Amino acid sequence: MKGLFPSFKKGGIYPSFRECSLPLIWALILLQAPALFAQPPFTLHFANDEPGKFPAGWSSPDKENMGRVYWVREEGGHKFLRADAKGISVPIGCEKAWGLEEFPVLHWRWRAMAFPEGTNEREKTGNDNVLSLYVVLGGWPIPRFIKYIWSDTLPVGTIFDSPLSGRTKVFVIRSGRSSAGKWVSEERNVLADYRRVFGEREKNPSAKGILLLTDSDNTGTQAVGDYDAITVGAN
Repeated sequence: MKGLFPSFKKGGIYPSFRECSLPLIWALILLQAPALFAQPPFTLHFANDEPGKFPAGWSSPDKENMGRVYWVREEGGHKFLRADAKGISVPIGCEKAWGLEEFPVLHWRWRAMAFPEGTNEREKTGNDNVLSLYVVLGGWPIPRFIKYIWSDTLPVGTIFDSPLSGRTKVFVIRSGRSSAGKWVSEERNVLADYRRVFGEREKNPSAKGILLLTDSDNTGTQAVGDYDAITVGAN
């Protein structure tokens, strides 16, 4: 997305994404970017993208590797996003804005293909995901996040602070490998989840964008997963 990632000078915030969290740095930039937002409800899909290419409308602070980890695939005439991370962590994001009071519900489909080995998302050393989706929430100068994950080891219903930052609240919404290789549909009431973990900090909280992250840098293994049809709506 043109203009989304400005140039950084030595000593600025850019070096810190190696130390902290790529999703955090992406969101910091996103919140400063000029806004040309579609109005909800909307669906982020890949039907108009070319197979084998990085999808239009998405970007990353790691431009060198984003196209190596994420690309569009086609099966049976249907296009979706494939993520294949080998010992690397590269988030990608799509800049959208919506009010959670008006449009609280988020739907999407995903498919776990290969799980990173030795994971435990509560610990920095095991904090890798076959599939994860972040909602970037308002808050300046540092945004907040809700992160939905498909965990290999933690039980569904587990909620905890990310080991990288207490401003990221992690929800385990699917667990284990019994559904590996199958498309699974998810639905979350983001407003209800926001109130549960952040309370009443804002009367009408807003979202600023969606981040996706399939990563395996901490375990040094490989994670492969697919994403499709990310939809924001009233119900």
